Amino acid sequence: MKGKNMKRQRKVATLIAFGATMALTAVGCASNAGVGDDSESQSTSINVAAQAWMIEKFHMNDMVDNFEAANESTTVNIVEYPDNQSLSNFALQWSQGKSSQDVVVVDGSSVAVQFLAKDLIIDFNETDFFEGPTAKENFVGESLVFNELDGVQFAIPIGLETYNISANKSYFEEAGLLGADGEIPAPETWEDLYDMAAAMTVKDGNTVTRPGMTIQWGPNAVSTMIAVEQAVRGSFYEDDILTFDTPEMREVLEIWKRGVTEGVFSIDTFSNKDAGRSNFNAGNIPMVLETAAHVPEAIPTIGEENSVVLAMPGSAENGSYGFTAGVLVPSASTNQDLALQFIQEAMMSDVQVAFGEEWGKLPVITEHFDKIEAPWKTSMYDLVKISEPAPMYRDLPEIQVTGKQMLQEYLTGSRDLDTFITDLEKLIEDANKSAE
Repeated sequence: MKGKNMKRQRKVATLIAFGATMALTAVGCASNAGVGDDSESQSTSINVAAQAWMIEKFHMNDMVDNFEAANESTTVNIVEYPDNQSLSNFALQWSQGKSSQDVVVVDGSSVAVQFLAKDLIIDFNETDFFEGPTAKENFVGESLVFNELDGVQFAIPIGLETYNISANKSYFEEAGLLGADGEIPAPETWEDLYDMAAAMTVKDGNTVTRPGMTIQWGPNAVSTMIAVEQAVRGSFYEDDILTFDTPEMREVLEIWKRGVTEGVFSIDTFSNKDAGRSNFNAGNIPMVLETAAHVPEAIPTIGEENSVVLAMPGSAENGSYGFTAGVLVPSASTNQDLALQFIQEAMMSDVQVAFGEEWGKLPVITEHFDKIEAPWKTSMYDLVKISEPAPMYRDLPEIQVTGKQMLQEYLTGSRDLDTFITDLEKLIEDANKSAE
């Protein structure tokens, strides 16, 4: 096993060494097999593209090791790509009828809609994928719906999650914020949540040494806004169009700005998207608002009794932002049969139980989902069931990137609220909101 793991590490390291650009457009050079090789090589080797966190948190090396052991003639190369902004490079190559990737895992399946316009990815409904153990009835609740548009199953889900507050109960106890039952009372409004965070903020004179809460305002800032508006308003749509120009969201944004000014809400995620997660998992902050998957992540450090899901205002009634990562197969891949086999046999295997328990990314296959027994699982899934996916817009990646920058400028005083809202609504108005 040690030799196998070293082999896997060398394989990934070799591919990463080519750099992000080469990994996106010339992956085949990193192995002896790939696009452009003979048909025998193509049928026994595939390239699976994923971001670094996916490789770790989905236990993808274990998937590959198990699959290669069961299919001795096959080789699966894991190829790391930087982030969702890199996906346009894939689209350019695929539009030319070529693909260096046979499987691509994307962060938030809604971003894959951009590939539907020119049929750049396959419709799993037109394959034999949904037979046997991966029949549709074997998937958990809403997981397939998060990856479907107008009857097209454009991605297979992996890692079911929702946005909410991960809370460290010990800080609430120290601040005298626990209820008579010894539990954290769910805040009814964002003013209530602000007051909670303020009560746990620590200052040395005028210097904040510990904020009460970190909010994901980095690359996933728009996802945070979608989650919060769904919770406080019951929808992030107006006339079927994404909007943040609502009284409810304006009130939240004003509280966010006050929280930044007073140091109650940290802006660490501006420069490091993982700052909130890392600090929460280390037991250094009371709350973090992003994926609630951080609750099980933090248990080894802060204890199961202290790491809990706290429903942000309105989420218990209205839900939040629910999502999965999405597993795609490019239409231009010449290895689709082996790609589908790998997804079915390796990615949908009981490896999902292990990464679900460790990282809080819930299994999407019911058999594996049922094997996880933890209080956070029930809390998280109850929220997932009433949560909504991000808009299936072709230009969603552009909205996410530019919207994040606009929000950060508002929170730090470079834009006032009206200017921010006006500019953001214009960005959404001008975006391509179809899959065509």
